[in-house]
Amino acid sequence: MSLRARSSSPPIPFRLTPLVISIGLSLAYIAAEMPSAHAQEAVAAGTERDENTEATSPVLELNTSEADTANVLEAVTVYGEREDRDERGRNDVYDQDVVNVYQGKEEIERYRGTSAADLFKGMNGVYSGDARSGGLDPNIRGIQGEGRVPLTVDGTEQATSIWQTGVGVSNRNYVDPNLISSITVEKGPNATSAVSGIGGSVQVRTLEPDDIIKPGESFGIELKLDTATNSVKPDERAFSAYGKDYRDLGITPDVYGGISPATITGGALSRKGKSGRDFNFDDNAYRLAVAKKHEHFDLLAAYSYRKRGNYYSGKRGAGKYEQNTWMEDAAEAANSTHGIAYRPSVSYIAQYYLPGQEVANTSSELESTLLKGTLRLPENQTINMSFMRNDHTFGETIPWKNEWLVQRQNELNTNGAQEQYPYSTVKQDTWNLGYSFSPENNRLIDLKAAVWMTQSDSERHQNGEDPYGVVAVPNAIPGSGDFDPIIRPRALQISDHRRTGFNLSNNFQLHEKLDLTVSGDWTKERLRQQDASEMWGLQNPYSSWGSRHWGPRAGRRQQWNAGFNFDWRPAGWLQINAGARYSDYWSFDDQLAEKRAAQDEDWAVQRGFVSRDFKVRELMSDEEVATLIEEKRDSYQSYVDRYTQWFPDRLAAFLEKYPDADSFALSGEDTRLVNGYFYKTEETTISVPYNGDHRGFSENNPFANGEIDATETVDGAQGKEGSAPKYVIQGEGCKSCYTYGADPQNKWEQPKKQRDHAWVPHIGLTAFISDNARVYVRYSEAVRFPSLFESSNSAHSNGASGSNSLAGVVTSPEHAYNWEIGYVQNLIAHFDSLEYADFRINYFNNRIKDYIDSDWNMNTLQFSEKKLSGIELQARADSGKYFMNIGATYRLKQKLCDKDYASFLDPVYGRVSECVDGGFPLTYARTSLQPKYSVNLDLGARFFERKLEIGTRAVYHSAAKNQSDFSAIKLITYNSTPNYWNPILVFDAYASYRVNDNLDFDLGVTNLTNRYYVDPLVRVVMPAPGRTVRMGMTARF
Repeated sequence: MSLRARSSSPPIPFRLTPLVISIGLSLAYIAAEMPSAHAQEAVAAGTERDENTEATSPVLELNTSEADTANVLEAVTVYGEREDRDERGRNDVYDQDVVNVYQGKEEIERYRGTSAADLFKGMNGVYSGDARSGGLDPNIRGIQGEGRVPLTVDGTEQATSIWQTGVGVSNRNYVDPNLISSITVEKGPNATSAVSGIGGSVQVRTLEPDDIIKPGESFGIELKLDTATNSVKPDERAFSAYGKDYRDLGITPDVYGGISPATITGGALSRKGKSGRDFNFDDNAYRLAVAKKHEHFDLLAAYSYRKRGNYYSGKRGAGKYEQNTWMEDAAEAANSTHGIAYRPSVSYIAQYYLPGQEVANTSSELESTLLKGTLRLPENQTINMSFMRNDHTFGETIPWKNEWLVQRQNELNTNGAQEQYPYSTVKQDTWNLGYSFSPENNRLIDLKAAVWMTQSDSERHQNGEDPYGVVAVPNAIPGSGDFDPIIRPRALQISDHRRTGFNLSNNFQLHEKLDLTVSGDWTKERLRQQDASEMWGLQNPYSSWGSRHWGPRAGRRQQWNAGFNFDWRPAGWLQINAGARYSDYWSFDDQLAEKRAAQDEDWAVQRGFVSRDFKVRELMSDEEVATLIEEKRDSYQSYVDRYTQWFPDRLAAFLEKYPDADSFALSGEDTRLVNGYFYKTEETTISVPYNGDHRGFSENNPFANGEIDATETVDGAQGKEGSAPKYVIQGEGCKSCYTYGADPQNKWEQPKKQRDHAWVPHIGLTAFISDNARVYVRYSEAVRFPSLFESSNSAHSNGASGSNSLAGVVTSPEHAYNWEIGYVQNLIAHFDSLEYADFRINYFNNRIKDYIDSDWNMNTLQFSEKKLSGIELQARADSGKYFMNIGATYRLKQKLCDKDYASFLDPVYGRVSECVDGGFPLTYARTSLQPKYSVNLDLGARFFERKLEIGTRAVYHSAAKNQSDFSAIKLITYNSTPNYWNPILVFDAYASYRVNDNLDFDLGVTNLTNRYYVDPLVRVVMPAPGRTVRMGMTARF
């Protein structure tokens, strides 16, 4: 039973039947007669929730000695309401110290979005990178990535890192929104949670029997039907080309065998959105669920299907995305030594994805089956079993192909046309077996255990090649055009990813004021991958080289954790939680071992760089310049004499250019003359030690440690006004100015198993300053070991050294240090007419040491630290008829810091700050920058005895752009250039009408004002869906 205050209004249709609690003694009298501590304990015992029993009646008991002296009062009946699961989840947002946001089945189905990532749309401060990719890549407080923010489905994990060439890495989690019962997002690490990361966690629960069976009944069937506008069937004509002879289709491959989809279909895709306004049934979904509840068991079976075509983008506000500056920047970059502006910017995207136009590669077809069962045994034992299968087919944009089309749309005369690529497919099976044991009257046993497994098989056309093409015949000369004529999926990647896990926990009630929870878990994963470029010999291996070597390939990883937590309540106003956690892991790169065993030259140990070299020339002194000019004056006459005698026809031109000796002496053609000043011809080589990564670079860099000041100037140098640089330095931005080390002793040395372990503590204090208010402070540490993607990234790379590029580079786990301070207030005492009124505000400060990421040359290494801080606010009010929820975040700091890497990027002039917004160029963290501030607001009303509910939601994000300027750093290329977005304000609305207990109708509109905008944190730039109207019906039997 919840202790939260309720209005005195009678029960309402949308709530469970109230419990009738018969209390033999007056709680007020007990509180007055008993000692304070006893009173509090008695109240707590009498109102403790029993989540497993429907109709128990908690009773307060007194010691006999105390009861003998008590006055006996007549029994009174107090009406309360037992919390259902969703109500408890919403209350936990304010009842738990760990900052969290929650969505129940009602909220999830209220705003059914276009993509899975729309599940996070109403959860303030929670985002998904690449929202239109088909999966979820959670980002909490600017922290993102596999293992940093784990996503669990009924306690199981299934994340896979996907390398997306130059735009970075995505952490893919595939879920079916139609089978989700609730989502809880915890912000920041939680040591008492079954699964948590250094950034928090996302906990997804699938449908339960209570979601299907009506209150008071034991059997139920639910049929849910949905259809929506703003969808069109994709152009699939090119898909049938696989297996055919290209000559029969009348098409010609390029010199490397690539074939454009537009060549196959006879034109690129370009459809306007007029048909998207109608219910054309190109977006349909249905779910059938059957559930049974029994005294000894529960059963549930559910089947879900949704097929949705490509969506159309919005129209309003597109002018902000139609700027032409990108074209000018690209032209400038083509003539420069670097390509920082090479990628199309967000400001230009509306001239490729035209407003109101179909957005290709955004379709989805998802078929899922869910089976669940619970068996209740004697002594409060339960066994839970579940199986879920997801078959997902979805469109996915190829990043480099989009960029290539944008760059060449003028010459190709495509007028914003797009290409439809082959679908990606994911087949995923999940098994889960759980057990719990909580015998009555036993304070030392409250046991929970589970074993689970996920198997994910996927096919994606994302290896850097053209998705359509032919392959060369054996021993063909590259570029000769000697091809096998059969069209094949040249970009195909096939992945087989399995995870197995086990977890165990027990709660010991050691004392009436002290609990101890001990827990442990173990996970093991195995990844295997095949690539079309390895299956067939391709003419242009460089296109897929990066994906084969830098993407996840084949490896194994294992980790186990054990921890404990004490929950101590020394006084009625104080609660203390404290404990620690131990973690141990290993991983092994199977494919690197296989390639070296086969002595594949592409995977041999490479010579590493040992130093980065610079050539320095010093300004000549006034005396040296005077001597030089005098020598040049003396030689002037010899040139005149030579032209007069041997080249009389050139004499006039020479004299016109140099009419006297002074003009000749000061000529700019002298290599010693730089910007009007003379520098010595002798060069001094400055070598900065480089050990395969950047650590220690600043300390050993003479330009950074004070040995040489590259910015030093000389006033009045060489008789001129102003000042001149004392040094001219060559090698800045030079990728080839390195000294290599010796050849490896054994270039086929086998990789070693990576191992590590760590202890971390946590402590939290909560002070209840009144019956309705509390303050808390939490300090927690957490570690994250390299993911399988990171630990198997052992490719040939210019910066790599040793037999394994990870060894000696990632030397310790990421270590997070997290502080959080908060204030929570239940305002119900001030607003008697409200059913709910809550407010919380908190400040967080997170620091992650030894942050694992990639460098300028795709090496996996560690950066000094990542710093994040901000202020979060949540509030709600519900009068029964009207309700409101608001969430807001103001981000104070989102920095990645590393003095050595900053020095490495700009070693001579030090123009790169030690701490930069988001991340350094070419790091994956650079694309995880959240907006400065964001606000979510939900408003709604209920009518006709709550049969009709209407509401609206506003989601606002501020403009966001990485403010760190790297345009002068020549080493930096266009890869992982951070996108930015303009301020975004999107409105959604819904209406739900319950005809009776058996039938509901729903109407929802997302992007109500049809805005053209880009989702925050995208890596592959594309517009979000335009206005979409959804209608649904739910029938219960």
